[in-house]
Amino acid sequence: MAALLAACDPPQDIGVVPLTPVGTFYTDTLTIRTSTVLADSVHTGNPDVFLMGKYQDPVLGKVTASSFTSVRLVGAQEIQAGAVYDSLVLRMGYSYTYGDTLPAQKMAVHRLTEVLSRTTSYYNNSSVGYESTPLATTSFNARPVSNNILRVKLPNTLGTELMTLLATTSNQTTETLQNALKGLAFIPDASNTAVVGFQGASVWVTLYYHNSSTDTTARSFFILTNYNYEATNQSPPRTDRAAFNRVTADRTGTPLEGIRPLTPIPAAMTNGLTYVHDALGIRTKIEIPYLHTLRRNGAAAINRAEIRIKPDQSLVKPGLGLPLNLVLLETDSTNRQYKSSLGYELIVNTDEAGYSETPAPQVATYSTRFQNYNFSITTQLQAILTGYKKRNSFLVTPVYTGNLGADGTRFESQMNNNVSRLAIGTQPEDVKLIVFYTVAQN
Repeated sequence: MAALLAACDPPQDIGVVPLTPVGTFYTDTLTIRTSTVLADSVHTGNPDVFLMGKYQDPVLGKVTASSFTSVRLVGAQEIQAGAVYDSLVLRMGYSYTYGDTLPAQKMAVHRLTEVLSRTTSYYNNSSVGYESTPLATTSFNARPVSNNILRVKLPNTLGTELMTLLATTSNQTTETLQNALKGLAFIPDASNTAVVGFQGASVWVTLYYHNSSTDTTARSFFILTNYNYEATNQSPPRTDRAAFNRVTADRTGTPLEGIRPLTPIPAAMTNGLTYVHDALGIRTKIEIPYLHTLRRNGAAAINRAEIRIKPDQSLVKPGLGLPLNLVLLETDSTNRQYKSSLGYELIVNTDEAGYSETPAPQVATYSTRFQNYNFSITTQLQAILTGYKKRNSFLVTPVYTGNLGADGTRFESQMNNNVSRLAIGTQPEDVKLIVFYTVAQN
């Protein structure tokens, strides 16, 4: 049995004098059941953020993140005849870390041995071949506030090879480039203690050169990674980029050691808590099994409904903070994540969106004042109560942006390509449903 957060007490009359024969009520004691669910697949393709690193989580175990990306050209860039090669530099901008950043973090850059497919779906357990010997290694102190750019010098042998190839304008196609450089892998060292999030739009390779041996002006030729340069703000999003994050965990000895895909684990079996982790696909399932009891005295209409989620603060540690934003995914007894007929992930919409399948995802941002996440689910609960919606449960999952779908990115890429953790208790205040509703008098 999943954890019961509260029993269903009789509704309270709030004293509103009706103009028609109705009763208006308020309740915050509807039974809530919660459990931890592992997704059967976690899509991490075409991420906005490249994840690289390792850290030890007391609940989730040893978490390891690596990223793999194709390379592409921004367009024709002239290299004059007689140009002189200088260097080849990988630039990686980052604004996010998770874990202990006090020790130096190490990264190896490898050359892919196969081209990533733009039509293949990649997941957090996908793999791709790369050369065993790295192109370069680096050690750095991850300080996103004071120094958020990492520069890695790549081998001159690769640089001169690419310059010779790209000096001919007709060779400046992504296909020709990928014949020479199929892509890059960013692999953490075993000693790492944190995961670093590199912004895809801030990761590229620069070929530096001079037009001649006497030219003192440095020139640049840019090779992009996963950034959707021409596809920004395109709708529907274009698929002319390919990359993914591989994120795995060794959960040996942790409360979630025995978790299996789509099989809920009640909080009673996990130290009285349920858990959420984005890139690992761990979600808290919320069920409202007795919502139909609101209709026991007549036809009911929900006037307002909110669900408040209060994290367990005892597991919030320096470097292991809470996710900034959460969404609710629609689910049912299968515990699967669903998509609409339009192909979008079924995220609970804002109340203003009504019953439309056009996505208007509701994102709840963590309130530092109230220490909770708050969702308005009036329309959603009314649709469930009337039978319009058959999916009567929710999966809690983080998103790293409040602007879902921006810059031509599908929602899944913004749900699963981050590292953060949330624990939720089973006390009545931890997951609280508040409902104002009207019942027609018989």
